[in-house]
Amino acid sequence: MGSSRRTVLWISFLAFSAVLHAIVSGRVGHQIERTLGMRHQAEEVIDVKVPPPPPQKIVEREPPPEDELEFEKELEIEPPEVLIAPKAIAPPPPNITVALKAQAGGSGGDERTEGQPVSEVAGGISIGTIPGTGGSGFGGFKSGIGNGLGDGTSRFAAYIAGLREAGLDVVFCIDATGSMGWVLSEVKDRIEDIAKFVRTLVPIARFGLVAYRDTDGPDFTTRIQPLTYSTGKLNTFLSGLEAKGGGDWFEAVDEGIKVAIDDSGWRMGARKIVIVVGDAPMREGQARKAARLIENFRHAGGTLSALDVSDQANPHLLEAKLGRRIPREMYRNSPMADWLVLGEAGGGDTATLDGEVRLTKRLVRLIMGDQFAAEMQSLLEVL
Repeated sequence: MGSSRRTVLWISFLAFSAVLHAIVSGRVGHQIERTLGMRHQAEEVIDVKVPPPPPQKIVEREPPPEDELEFEKELEIEPPEVLIAPKAIAPPPPNITVALKAQAGGSGGDERTEGQPVSEVAGGISIGTIPGTGGSGFGGFKSGIGNGLGDGTSRFAAYIAGLREAGLDVVFCIDATGSMGWVLSEVKDRIEDIAKFVRTLVPIARFGLVAYRDTDGPDFTTRIQPLTYSTGKLNTFLSGLEAKGGGDWFEAVDEGIKVAIDDSGWRMGARKIVIVVGDAPMREGQARKAARLIENFRHAGGTLSALDVSDQANPHLLEAKLGRRIPREMYRNSPMADWLVLGEAGGGDTATLDGEVRLTKRLVRLIMGDQFAAEMQSLLEVL
């Protein structure tokens, strides 16, 4: 009896447990189902499909035209014959003329080392370049040129060597009034000879020209051809010049000098030389103003020389024109006062033609400096 009762209780308990388990499982399953349904609805709301953008049309554009460089006129580039002078080569002395042999004492005049380059100047004089450390050559040159011609030639050689290294810029500032016709004519005829001669010594030399008249002169007061290597440009400039005007005694020398100093286009470091050529003074008070300008030019490394070509300063020139002798004591026979002021301010030479009838030799001597007149004497025979 007791055991059957216990069995019934166990069976009742198991049945109750099964029913309770079924009820709980059903509720839990229903809750899970609701949760999954809500999540599915939420995913459907969030998943918004964005329509793709319409396809863009590809537009082909033509490439922009390339800009072409156009020049109104052809560029003129004229390099010097020698850009930098070799340091191993010293400036050349003349080595075949009889006069130079006499100055040297006569020995070894034609000696030249094998393979030594020779430059030839118009007229046939050859100029050899001597190695800077050699002792052979004309008169036993030392340190490039040596002392065969004396100390003066050694100084001249050193001076030329310096010009070859730094360069040489020369501007002729010339009176272009009526009385200067013969000067303009000779400069026109010989400018190429002057350039060729100077470049035999200093290959990187450049030349410029300034023409001046009076402030009320015909056509112009000043006109300039800046410094150039081109003798063609020099000839073109000179061909357009005529000796005109100059009715009164005074000319605008100061204006010509100002243009030469300010507008010539000097190279930095080069030897800068202005040579004023004229036969008439400036107006009163202008010489001092010009002197101040020239002094500034000198402090910047420039030199100005003044050449008086007037009959008063060169009575021999008047004799050549007249074909007879004149009483020279009636003439000044020396540079005019204004020229003395210019030369002193410029640290150069104040000169006359010094007995020369031709202008060319005198201009070359002024370019190289009157202190080297003796050394230049034989070379100048070719001009």
